[in-house]
Amino acid sequence: MSEKPTEAPPREIVPRHTWVFPFMSLVFKGYLSIAGWHVKGRENVPATGAVILAPNHVSLLDPPLVGVSCGRWPFIMAKAELFHGIVGWAIEQMGSFPVRRGGADRKAFKQARKSLEAGHPLLIFPEGTRSRTGALGKAEPGLLMIAHAAKCPIVPVYIRGTERAFSPRRPGFRLVRARITFGKPIDFSQEYTQKGGRELFEAMGERLMHEIEALK
Repeated sequence: MSEKPTEAPPREIVPRHTWVFPFMSLVFKGYLSIAGWHVKGRENVPATGAVILAPNHVSLLDPPLVGVSCGRWPFIMAKAELFHGIVGWAIEQMGSFPVRRGGADRKAFKQARKSLEAGHPLLIFPEGTRSRTGALGKAEPGLLMIAHAAKCPIVPVYIRGTERAFSPRRPGFRLVRARITFGKPIDFSQEYTQKGGRELFEAMGERLMHEIEALK
């Protein structure tokens, strides 16, 4: 479902391992296919160039689901708590980089900017953490700050089904029937001409979450 990228990864982001990423992608595709896996709107993801993929977040399965469904290999901004031991090494080798939650992480923002400047897709969860109820939360300003600086499109994404495993409500392993829908890129070109600030980012965040909600 995904294509092998030809562009070189940006500096300061660990390049994907030559076999870890393809192997884990194959394993995850097999896992998803057993119970059923449906992708809608993949054509809405630009085939080339920088783009931010912005999904709702209910399970630890969400990042690899987006990765194997979008038709490209995105870099992923993930919480720093995941980057420990063999699991941390594996997700780093698959193109993820850590972000410290609860404040402005300049290093993570810089890595995100470099990824987008190099023309890569970038996966960021606007809510910043997994929903404990399944309901959509408020968008954190970080994603909008990055998008405003990079002047790139944002593709809203809605995920369902993954809440049945590796989620706050159902933490164990189970087969899931995953459904993922990619919406049309949101045109923030007018907002990108304005000076960034709290009110602007809040308005952009409200519009983004409304577009994700509409994909349900």
